[in-house]
Amino acid sequence: MTLAPTAQTVHLPSGTLELWLEAPHPPLKTLLDYAVRQNPRRGFLFVSRVLGKHIPVAPAVAARTYTELAAALPPLTAPHFIGLAETATALGEGVYHAWRGRHPEQTATFQHTTRYQTQHPLLLRFDEPHSHAPAHLLYDPGPAARAATELVLVDDELSTGTTLENLAREWRALHPHLARVVMVSLTDWCSRRAEIEARLGLPVTFVSLTRGGYEFTPAADWQPPALPAVTGNGADKSALLPAASPRYGQDVGLAWPELNLLPTDRVLVLGTGEYQYPAFALARRIEPGVASCVFSATTRSPVLEGLAMARKFSFGDNVGDGIPNYLYNVDPDCHTRILVTYEGGCLPDPALMTLLGENAEAVCLSPVEPR
Repeated sequence: MTLAPTAQTVHLPSGTLELWLEAPHPPLKTLLDYAVRQNPRRGFLFVSRVLGKHIPVAPAVAARTYTELAAALPPLTAPHFIGLAETATALGEGVYHAWRGRHPEQTATFQHTTRYQTQHPLLLRFDEPHSHAPAHLLYDPGPAARAATELVLVDDELSTGTTLENLAREWRALHPHLARVVMVSLTDWCSRRAEIEARLGLPVTFVSLTRGGYEFTPAADWQPPALPAVTGNGADKSALLPAASPRYGQDVGLAWPELNLLPTDRVLVLGTGEYQYPAFALARRIEPGVASCVFSATTRSPVLEGLAMARKFSFGDNVGDGIPNYLYNVDPDCHTRILVTYEGGCLPDPALMTLLGENAEAVCLSPVEPR
C-alpha cells in the first residue's frame, strides 16, 4: 500500500487549509475532499468520500467503514451509542449494528440526536458551536440505554471536539454512573484530546480512520456568503415523524417495498435529512441484484457549489420547517432508478422530484414494531 505524506496544503477560495497527520496513512483523497461552507463561522468543509452524505457511495464502501470503526472500538460491555444529526445518523447506526454483529451475545442500544421537536420526553439539549444549526435535541432513550456505563459518541469528523464534549458532559450530569466515553469519527483533527478527558473526568478513547491536525488561514479578500435560513420553525413534528424511531432509542425494523428492479438498473437510493440509515440498508439490499447501486442523502447543510460539490440542487425541506434543503453531486442522467426514501408523513418536496426527473420515485420505508 502506498502511504501518503504526513502534511498537505489545500488552497480554497475562502483560505488555506494546512493538514498534518500523526502517522503516514493511506492517501487522504481516498477518505475526503474539500469544499467551502456557506457559513461565516467556518470557511471550509471536509467532505467524506466514504460516508454517503454529500458524495454518493456504494453501500459496500459504507459497510466497510462501519466495520472498520466497530473493530477499532475498545472492549465494551453494554454500551449506548449516539450518532449526531444530521450528517452522522447513518454512520452512528452503522457502527452500532457492526459492533452488535461482532458481539451478538452482548447488549447495546442506539439513538441519534435530532433537530426536530416532538412530544416524546426530552432528555437534554446541547450545542454544536461551529454548526450552521447549533442546537441538538436528545430524547429519552429509555431505562436500558440510561443504565449504560459506556457512551459511544459518533460524528463524521472531530475538529475541536467541543460538540461531543458538550454532549458527554450533559449526559454525565444526568447519569453519574457513566464510567467511560468513546468518541468515534471518520477523521480526527482534535488537538484537545487530553484536555477533553481531563474536563470530563472520565477515561475517553478516540477512534477514527485517520488522525492529525489542521490550521485554517482565511483569505484576506474572502467575503463570507450570507447564511440561509437553517434552524427551522421549532414546531411540533409529531404528526409527521414516526412514533417509533432511533431518535427515541428504538431499534426499528423496516417493511421493504416491492420495487421491480431490473438487473440492468443503475440505482441511486437517497435518504432525506436525518433519515439516512434506512437508505443505506435499502441500497445494501438492492446492490447484489442490479448493475450498480449507490446511496446518498439530502441535507440542510448549505455548501457553495464547486470543488468537492460538483453539482448542487436546492429545494424545500420535507418536515414542514420552511427552510431550503440541498442535494450534492447527483447527476440524474447517470441512474435508471432514483429512490427517494422518507419516513412517516415527510413526503419529499415536489421540486426535488422534478429536479431528479422521470426516473425518480418517493418511497416510504414504513417502520414495523420496535425490536
